[in-house]
This record gives sequence, structure tokens and C-alpha cells, in this order.
Amino acid sequence: MLTEKQTVTLAYCRCSTQKQKENLERQIGRVLEHCYKNKWQVELFKDIGSGLNENRREFKKLLKRVSQGDVARVVLEYKDRIARYGFETFKSYCDSYKVAIVIIEDDQKKEFEQELVDDIISLVTSYSARLYGRRGGRPKKCK
Repeated sequence: MLTEKQTVTLAYCRCSTQKQKENLERQIGRVLEHCYKNKWQVELFKDIGSGLNENRREFKKLLKRVSQGDVARVVLEYKDRIARYGFETFKSYCDSYKVAIVIIEDDQKKEFEQELVDDIISLVTSYSARLYGRRGGRPKKCK
């Protein structure tokens, strides 16, 4: 149950690489449009970085902002925008402050096996890209 103080909506958008920046801008447009349609007072947080990286600057700011007592909800396009793994931990954190999470494009429920395959592919892709230096735009030397 929301309190009278909880009036702010936090919108969070993320993409993995600079090459996906156009996608990030479209994502921001869709999320903000949803917030404006609902007439929510919104603050935007956006990151470029892996969903496996918990040290994203705007993600950390969002976590701190949730704890300030006036946040009603966090809006995401997809739940994997906030984290590839650990979404339930984020949800529990928000629940502890009575902050709702709104996911605009909630995928239909996947079978356990399909979700597991998607997670493994995301993990392997992220680490192999990091190993070969594709994420940062600069090649890394292998020893």
C-alpha cells in the first residue's frame, strides 16, 4: 500500500553497449510515454553496461533513490533491463520500501527450460564478449 508521500516514479533503461545507444533512446521513449500516459511524476535513470554488472552508476543511484521514502514505483520495459540475474533480490529490496515494480513488456511466462537456456546464453555471450574485448570497443590482449 502506497503512502501519501510516495508520489515519484523512477524509470530505468539500459542497453549493453555503445553500439546499442539508438535502441536505448527508443527504450527511453517507450518507458517515458508509458509514465506520461499514467500521469506519473517521473525521474529517468539510464545506463550503458552489462546487466551482469552490479556497479552501474545509474543503477546504484536508483537503489539509493528507492530508499528515500517518496518513490511509488520503478518502471522497466523488461525485467532484464535492471539485472540479468538477481531480479528477485531487486524486487525484495523494493518491496521492503513498499515500492512497486512496473514491467511494461512482461514476457509471457516461459517454460523453466527455455528460461534456463536464455540465461545460459546471456551468461556465455557476456563473458565471451568481455574476454575478446568487444564490449568496450577496444581490443584486449590475451596472454
